[in-house]
Amino acid sequence: MNKQIQISTGRRLWTLYVVLAGLAVYAGSLWWQGGDNKGGGKERPAVPVTLMAAALRPMGDVVSALGTAEAREGVVITAEQSGIVEQIHFRDGQSVSTGELLITLHDDEQQARMREAEAKLADQQTQFTRLQNLAKNQVVAQSTLDERESGLKVAQAQLAVARAELDKRYLRAPFAGVLGARELSPGAFVTPGLQITTLDDISTVKVQFTVPETLAGFVRRGMTLNATSAALRDKAFVGKLSHVDTRINPDTRTLSLRAEIDNPQRDLKPGMLITLQISREEGEALAVPEGALLSIATQHFVYQVGADKLAHQIAIKTGRRRVGFVEVLEGLQAGDHIIVEGIHKVRDGQPVAPTN
Repeated sequence: MNKQIQISTGRRLWTLYVVLAGLAVYAGSLWWQGGDNKGGGKERPAVPVTLMAAALRPMGDVVSALGTAEAREGVVITAEQSGIVEQIHFRDGQSVSTGELLITLHDDEQQARMREAEAKLADQQTQFTRLQNLAKNQVVAQSTLDERESGLKVAQAQLAVARAELDKRYLRAPFAGVLGARELSPGAFVTPGLQITTLDDISTVKVQFTVPETLAGFVRRGMTLNATSAALRDKAFVGKLSHVDTRINPDTRTLSLRAEIDNPQRDLKPGMLITLQISREEGEALAVPEGALLSIATQHFVYQVGADKLAHQIAIKTGRRRVGFVEVLEGLQAGDHIIVEGIHKVRDGQPVAPTN
């Protein structure tokens, strides 16, 4: 008997729980729809929102890559001949122009050889001129004149060699640029290949980098790009794509590129890590801000507001995403006003109060 009473009481409690749960769900739905017990039938208040018109926008994006800066031209200055350093004509870090004198080696021996060659040439020239005048009067044979002319040419060649040997005693800058630190002092003995200093032309820097092969049809020589360095956060640099490789690397599936970046103040240094950005334009498309989008699984919605000042939930089909905007393929037209701020405060059919 007691067992039957307990079962009956349990059933009653279960029924009471179900009824209370149903009432709670019903009350929640009334609250969700904006109703309240005090004002039944009263319209829901307008929610302040910010509107924006769907419009055509450029759907370009930015291709980013990393590379290391290299000098446009860079060499190690060395001597071609052995000798003692007589004079050093530059300072560490000095800017030099093409042909500017850097180092003078002891040149007494070369000067003497050049004077000897000049004397021989002068003698040969005198003898040739004298025989040439005699040959006009047919006093000497033509073969004798030809022999003397050959001697004159040999003397000219010997003088040219002597001058070249003397010129090697003077080390000059092969191009304009900035010198590095000098590695020797006056009086030092240098040998061929010994490093004296470095010379870099960094008025323009080169950057080698790669992009995925999917961009091979997009990149082309002459494209403008922007460059930045973590070491120079507040400075932006402009350059051009100077080389596009003709082959794809089959191991990495990447395409090798080279950019030349203007560096008039010489702020970029060889070895710096450079971030490169190439803008890619793909025409215009109807787009809305990403913040206006409501997404549920694979479906996307926006709230459109018309002349009735009511929020209407509209399903849209999206496409490309570019820098805060998403392309709209279906569901909206250019000029349709949508909610971009306050979307989480409104429901379908709710009055809204657009603000600036």
